Amino acid sequence: MASLRHTRPARAAGVLAICLGALLHGTAARANGAFPESQSLMTPESRPHDIRLATNFGIVMSDDDGQTWLWSCEQPQTNNGALYQMGPAPQLRLFAVSSEGLAFSDTDSCGWSVARGTVAGTNVIDAFPDPTNAKRVLAVAATTNDAGITYAVLESSDGGATFGPTRYAAAAGDNITGVEIARSAPSTIYITMTSGATLAPKLAHSIDGGATWQVDDLSSKLAAKTNLLRLVAVDPQNAERVYLRVRSPAGEGFAVAVASPNGFAVTTPLTFPDGILTAYTRLASGTMIVAAVVGVDDVAYRSGDAGASFQPLPRPPRVRALSARGTTLYVVADNIIDGYAVGTSADEGQSWQPLMRYEQIAAIQACVKDACQVDCQTRADVGQWSADLCTATAPAPDAGSDAAADAAATDAGGSSDAQRDSSGGADGNPDAAGPPPPKGGCGCDIVSPVAPLALPATLALLATAAALRRRRRRTRR
Repeated sequence: MASLRHTRPARAAGVLAICLGALLHGTAARANGAFPESQSLMTPESRPHDIRLATNFGIVMSDDDGQTWLWSCEQPQTNNGALYQMGPAPQLRLFAVSSEGLAFSDTDSCGWSVARGTVAGTNVIDAFPDPTNAKRVLAVAATTNDAGITYAVLESSDGGATFGPTRYAAAAGDNITGVEIARSAPSTIYITMTSGATLAPKLAHSIDGGATWQVDDLSSKLAAKTNLLRLVAVDPQNAERVYLRVRSPAGEGFAVAVASPNGFAVTTPLTFPDGILTAYTRLASGTMIVAAVVGVDDVAYRSGDAGASFQPLPRPPRVRALSARGTTLYVVADNIIDGYAVGTSADEGQSWQPLMRYEQIAAIQACVKDACQVDCQTRADVGQWSADLCTATAPAPDAGSDAAADAAATDAGGSSDAQRDSSGGADGNPDAAGPPPPKGGCGCDIVSPVAPLALPATLALLATAAALRRRRRRTRR
């Protein structure tokens, strides 16, 4: 789970774009001109050296455990992109919910396509690729008509390229906020909803792939603790345990709830009065890590008993998102305030080490270099990175290489075959990984280590960063 999935801005709308470049240069505002902000992290088990950081200016990637980094800028299909995910092996298809719909890439973000079929023309609120089946993807689609907004869960059988059957149609007044497939029992699906003027929390549950559903109103079980509900995760080993994000509009703050379909008994072992729940992940050991902002303080908690109890972690960074691979915990932090954009922990969050700063990006991915040039210079002008990045050239593939052949045969969106990983990296079948996916035949590898570059530390820039950081967090959630 890279970011708190169904904090996943309800996995809904795109990123709020505040164009600092437009203010400085008087140009038209563009989503990828927004002040730099990290979103989520993907660390696939089947690619043990790969790291993919989703931001509001595109994808930042490393194939060598974070020693070197490459940037692929936001493209038209991922305009205002958010809720980036990666499908399971072997293809590791990338997904993003954008203002254009559900975008996907088979070329490691060199090119993107937008899903077609029944999802076309709708507002995609959420998407969840089956972690055990690269062909199966569920999407939450909202449709506006004369009667208002209606919600449905649609299914794709070709890896999210096209969508067909409706697996769940919400009743009038029910707003779907998230969907997830259980890893240990893929025929089990959960849907979170809010209903009516009071936003009553509901949890829908199917054990037959969406053929039949049980819907429970959780209002009495959550009492005054919530009228807003999001789906955080289904326990990967126990399909009957669900983690929820709940919030009360009366101001009591956020809480983590644990629900079971056996009568949907619900407990709330962790609450954040006056707080905002920001991130969640689960290590291979079963340890859960949850992060939040309470007032102006960033806090994090650890649970070693499947969410029955939580213990505070010391001095966490300003957590944007979390991911885990093996025994390593990855954090997306605040590049300005914390001094790094990605960090790691080898002791389950007791301590953190910087891994990457934006200034360490070495080159623009060759296949999207021209598209990135203008945005790159804008970011260089405000000190996000050196202007040298905007003219750096990634190596081209050999003319006779497989990558060159792929470049000639692959269109901008890639093929329609494949899929993703719901937890920010834990693939269903690491042994089935096969060779790394081609990057559009663009020769996108980095050939030299990066030298850290200085980020201008002007008071005005820091003040803007802090203000926008707080504004964006609260706006998105």
